[in-house]
Amino acid sequence: MGKSNYILAESIGYKITNTARLITNRLNKNFKQNNLPVTNEQWAIMIRLWEEDGLTQNNLAELTKKDSPSISRLINNMVKRDLVTRVPHPVDKRTNLIFLTATGKKMQMSMIEQAQNTVDQISNGIDKEEMDVFLKVLNKIDQNLTD
Repeated sequence: MGKSNYILAESIGYKITNTARLITNRLNKNFKQNNLPVTNEQWAIMIRLWEEDGLTQNNLAELTKKDSPSISRLINNMVKRDLVTRVPHPVDKRTNLIFLTATGKKMQMSMIEQAQNTVDQISNGIDKEEMDVFLKVLNKIDQNLTD
């Protein structure tokens, strides 16, 4: 596609952004319909804590590719909802470790089910070979943007 006939709705950036928004909306909808009071952003934090509980906010920012103020805001909301708790670091008192609460831990299987449900919904009608090619291309795009 040449520069003179650039059509926004047909551009790869637009399509990726629009699709990401639709996936996020579907995941949030699936959580809500199943009485899981979390957003996709909170999900991204919780899944990291299920993998390794007791991470710092900086660790979570790196793992979720979000900035520190965003992570702090998300964690504040999650503390209010009794999903996580902050515990002072045993050595560095300026740092907090973030742990899942019993409530946060109890939601794990239901949230994973809804994440898988979302994947199933978005990949409906796409055969395995097509999905493999799609994911390979997305990985190449990611590499192009991070190298």
